[in-house]
Amino acid sequence: MSMFQCLTCMETLDADLMIKHLSSSRHKTIIDVFREEEVKCEECEDSNVHVLQIVRFGGDDMSLLCNSCFSKEYSESDKPNTCYSLANGSLLKFWDNYLKVRDCCCEQCGKDRHLNVNNERKVLCDSCLSRVPSANAKGFISETSGRFLYLFLNIRETSNSKAVRRKGGRKIGRGRTVGKRRKPREKKPLTVHEQIAKMAYETKKQNNTIESNSTTSLKSFKGLKASSSNKPQTPSAGRRNDSHRTVNNSKSNPPKFSPNSRSTNGSKSNKIDGQSSKNTTASKSNNTFGKKNDSAPVKIPKVKKSRDTKAKNNHIVDESHKALEDQAKGQKDKKNKSGSNSISGVKDQIDRNARKITNRRKEATVKSRIKPTKGSGDKIPDKTKNPPATDEEKGLIGDDSQKDGSEEIEEGEPIKRLTKYVPRMTYPDLETYFNEYSYALLLEQRLENDFLLDFQIIWPKNQNESSFVVSMKMKNNSELEKLLPPNMARLGRLPFVNRQPLILVSKDESQVWYTHVKETALKRDVLTVLLELYPWNRSKLPVRSANDAFKILPCSAQVSRIFFAMTRVKNPKFIDLILGQKPIRQISFQNRLEFSNESFNESQKSAIQHVLNNSVTILQGPPGTGKTSTIEEIILQMIKNFHSFPILCVAASNIAIDNIAEKFMLNRPDIKILRIVSEGKEPQYNSEHPLGKICLHNMVYEQLPQDMKDNIAKLRGGRAKEVSKNQYNKLLSQQNNISDRHVLQAQILFTTNIAAGGRQLKAIQELPVVIMDESTQSSEASTLVPLSLPGIRTFVFVGDEKQLSSFSNVPQLEMSLFERVLLNGCYKKPHMLNTQYRMHPKISEFPIAKFYQGQLKDGVTEEQKSWEGIKYPLYFYHCDKGFESKVFNRQRGMRGFTYNNRYESEEIKKIIYKLILEKNVRTDQIGIITPYSAQRDLISEMLVTDTVVNPQGFAMEQELDEADLLDAGIARSSNGKKNTINIINGIYVATIDSFQGHEKEFLIFSCVRNNKENRIGFASDRKRLNVALTRAKNGLVLVGNSEVFRKGDPLWKDYVEYLEARGLIFNDIESY
Repeated sequence: MSMFQCLTCMETLDADLMIKHLSSSRHKTIIDVFREEEVKCEECEDSNVHVLQIVRFGGDDMSLLCNSCFSKEYSESDKPNTCYSLANGSLLKFWDNYLKVRDCCCEQCGKDRHLNVNNERKVLCDSCLSRVPSANAKGFISETSGRFLYLFLNIRETSNSKAVRRKGGRKIGRGRTVGKRRKPREKKPLTVHEQIAKMAYETKKQNNTIESNSTTSLKSFKGLKASSSNKPQTPSAGRRNDSHRTVNNSKSNPPKFSPNSRSTNGSKSNKIDGQSSKNTTASKSNNTFGKKNDSAPVKIPKVKKSRDTKAKNNHIVDESHKALEDQAKGQKDKKNKSGSNSISGVKDQIDRNARKITNRRKEATVKSRIKPTKGSGDKIPDKTKNPPATDEEKGLIGDDSQKDGSEEIEEGEPIKRLTKYVPRMTYPDLETYFNEYSYALLLEQRLENDFLLDFQIIWPKNQNESSFVVSMKMKNNSELEKLLPPNMARLGRLPFVNRQPLILVSKDESQVWYTHVKETALKRDVLTVLLELYPWNRSKLPVRSANDAFKILPCSAQVSRIFFAMTRVKNPKFIDLILGQKPIRQISFQNRLEFSNESFNESQKSAIQHVLNNSVTILQGPPGTGKTSTIEEIILQMIKNFHSFPILCVAASNIAIDNIAEKFMLNRPDIKILRIVSEGKEPQYNSEHPLGKICLHNMVYEQLPQDMKDNIAKLRGGRAKEVSKNQYNKLLSQQNNISDRHVLQAQILFTTNIAAGGRQLKAIQELPVVIMDESTQSSEASTLVPLSLPGIRTFVFVGDEKQLSSFSNVPQLEMSLFERVLLNGCYKKPHMLNTQYRMHPKISEFPIAKFYQGQLKDGVTEEQKSWEGIKYPLYFYHCDKGFESKVFNRQRGMRGFTYNNRYESEEIKKIIYKLILEKNVRTDQIGIITPYSAQRDLISEMLVTDTVVNPQGFAMEQELDEADLLDAGIARSSNGKKNTINIINGIYVATIDSFQGHEKEFLIFSCVRNNKENRIGFASDRKRLNVALTRAKNGLVLVGNSEVFRKGDPLWKDYVEYLEARGLIFNDIESY
């Protein structure tokens, strides 16, 4: 069914509702949303729907004409058989039929003349029909017969008028007298741009669809309004966007929605299934998470049968959710008879009075906690009510107290209550996999977003339905205002978009339902949203539960793309890779290849050969081993030998992608390449950027007409009020059309993992080759986005599991698919690039021995990496005079702290003087890294005002690489800040994490930690130390207290002793 959008008020409605809207508002112009086509007269292109009509002349033809064109072309005697107009309420209802007739053509050759149709509505031209066997050709009816449309559109009627039929095409003008042949209406051949737009539209429609067995729409949905905890459910049916009306107006109208119908201040009981009054029944979700059993191994518990109903199936509690629950609680639950399955745990020690109250509550709720296994339809006795959740019973994801500053979090350390979960290496099936990752994403999003509380639920009448409706008032709704900026609301945007995940959670957070937006409608300031369960949900909707028993968590755009990717994972080979149950097949074959560069070593050549012969390749690339050059050669060989394009190259961070794109831009100008960045990064990648010429958004901007460029300037300059809704929509449409043309013509596409799920790539029918660089920095969840793209035949993972992974407070979201595949053993023989060309051998010696077990070798000599005046390429300055200082800040809404060391910062400044003034090192050849952001900022503040380092007083620049954070754009105060690089007159000052993927000739490592307890925090991380020690080309200087680090961690002890043995620890900088 077509959906239409009014270009005056931007309402999007189906045919029936749009007809009513246009009749009442007198708005004139609409578009077909799916086809992005304006409804207008096919002759004069008048778009005023009030003067348009679809006319059908018997079974011959159908046209869309305005009143003026119709009167000019046809006399009074040439009346059509049927007329569909806005006045008789049928214009838009027959829009789809009109399009079928208008675009009708031969299915084999595409001709639109001399057509024939059979009972199966197969259309062939005379020429193609002549080649069909005579037995099969008998059922075809010619368009000259006067019955063509009856058969083609399955119209059960016959023509009542006689007509003179002529050969040569369908007739028009069935009237009381002789028929009149209509003016020839030649179909104009599509231009190249129109052909591309048409193809892109069809592909985008296919690539944007979430497969579903449900055909429910807002119009067809019928359900019951969920009552508050003390009111019965009220029947509701029909259109959801009338939900603001009272039920007394009509039985078919939805009940009145009141924002006060549910508790938002916690004064009412937080209830879920079984806690509402007489007419509210309860059911238990299969997404309920059981208590942790103190004994190991954990057994899957069976739920007892209800006393009223015999359970046919056991209620299974997923082990992954149990593990997640336990690590969420941060403690082991005590055994109790209530069988409570809340995510939130009760503290082990509660005072006696609280225990008595709790025990009385448990006695009242024990029956409601033992849920029936059939789902929400099995009724629980009315007397079973859950008590209000106490403060101690608030769960992990719902406990906002953690955002009030009561918990202190050290930089780089995950939230303690989330550290106990160890990701599993294999999964039995996709349903388990998706459930576990959905819950992990829920935990992550809960730390960033607030729950929605002000809404009204309308449950389906049938408990087996997978859809339900939620309505919210738009006006003065502070919750929705947080999700949608006022300027976007004015331009007709809604807080939710189709396919966006909204997670329904019980108030006590014991149950979760993962849903996505299927349809939205806005009428009279009431937003109505049709939500549908994702197929991996293990529980039915709690259709008899009270409205105030739930809250809804909206998800960010990044998480939306991950959830959508889960619905698109179809490739059997990638499913095997994800589950980890079967070994990945590896074929070894030597192709006759002509390499573009003869300097490739054997490990690089072997890796390239393997990629050309296998659907999945795991390529290990330690620091400085030529990963970028190898990726470049893989792409060139794919294009040359297999003509495979477009080739998609992705990574978690923009810097990794930019390095590869720059190589192609400089070395391969004959190849059409395209750099796609997220909308938030577009200002950074302007026309002056080194990659500006190949950035898609710059190309699109250059081809826009001047008036649209002016509108963009208004939108970016905070003058959105000066841009009308119509102008805004035309701008988006034009940008999409231009974007599609460039994307479909590109041979190589460069973007980040999450950006690969954006609208730009939806126009591509197949992406045969995908290469993921820095795969270990990509969380497994974000890896699903490129992995789920259509038509992939070859997927290459390039990374180094011995370097840093992505950071998340949820451990499951830190591990990469690259790491898990190697750990579970399903990929037996990963290819490793075994020669490093970056580091001076003195710098690389310890990392090669300690981190790579001697499998890595040097491809450069000491002479090649020596620097005049530098006696010690590796130098540890023992600096023990200044102690560390704590610096408090806010992280993720909670009180966090980091460290700096002012004395160390002053000494680092002296080292920089020495490099610049004595060793002739340019400022752009120097980098400073440190584990802590406070130290980075302190050093930056000192350098920006220093007349030696920054004599011209340049302002400090910042390079922010969000690295595909799941919370990007929502809470950048923590991870976003951590991934910032400060640049002072060319000198890079960064945290170790943000400097991964970078390199400098000379690097200074500020260790910061200096305390009596010998604590070094997350500086002890093995992967972090590996990254820190492998960034420098010619010289590495470490500044810190060697004794604190020697005693603080065994690995650091080994390194300090390694330096001592070689005489590389000094008490001053004069020897450098």
